[in-house]
Amino acid sequence: MGVALFAPVALAASSVELKYEKRADSNEQQVYELIKESGVNEQFIQLSDELFPFEEPMKLVYGGSEGPLYDPSNHTVYIPYAFVLEAQHYFSKHRPKSEVDQGAIDTLMHTLLHEAGHALVSDNGIPILGKEEDAVDNLATIIMLQYLDNGAEAAINAADMFSYESEEGGEYYDFGEYAGVHSFDMQRYFATLCLVYGSDPEGNKGLLDEIEEDYLPEQKETCEETYLQLDYNWHEYLKGDAKGD
Repeated sequence: MGVALFAPVALAASSVELKYEKRADSNEQQVYELIKESGVNEQFIQLSDELFPFEEPMKLVYGGSEGPLYDPSNHTVYIPYAFVLEAQHYFSKHRPKSEVDQGAIDTLMHTLLHEAGHALVSDNGIPILGKEEDAVDNLATIIMLQYLDNGAEAAINAADMFSYESEEGGEYYDFGEYAGVHSFDMQRYFATLCLVYGSDPEGNKGLLDEIEEDYLPEQKETCEETYLQLDYNWHEYLKGDAKGD
């Protein structure tokens, strides 16, 4: 299990203010209950308190139709209940029933950390050379690997969500997707797996075996170097230069 409860969090003194919008139907109520029971918010809030040097508390709002997204105008992350429902849908098509909710919650955690990464960049004026979406994907994965119990498993679940979305996306991309701010889903999938492998090559020996054999040795070496570089770079901007062991 990727998400494991930390000690109880005093929300009033936290760097994150949490709000749930009214649920529109029984499906959204089911998601609300899953989120509450999983402990994902408590863990995310504690990670935020420990790692993210926000000037003002960041708001986290569940519900509505917009998102997942971070709105810098009001320092708020929006997560629709429909996003978790969609994750459950994808995992139910590819995994045993017993793994569906955990896959959805691990995907949610990666998304929360991704959006908090946007908040961190905006709130602290962090310079990003390249796509910010890729940068905060990397941050989310690194935090999961270093600070979550079974973080590699959780990050792989989040990566698999990108793969599942890609499979349903069709064989060709629209021009708007080529011009978009996000990398393609399969690129995000392999980028996440690359960091998981790079964090522990011995423990993840077969993780990149989808890559053609001619490219694999060089790619494995690149992933190790990439993980070390991104880990060092991001920890320069985390609270107190926190280091995960």
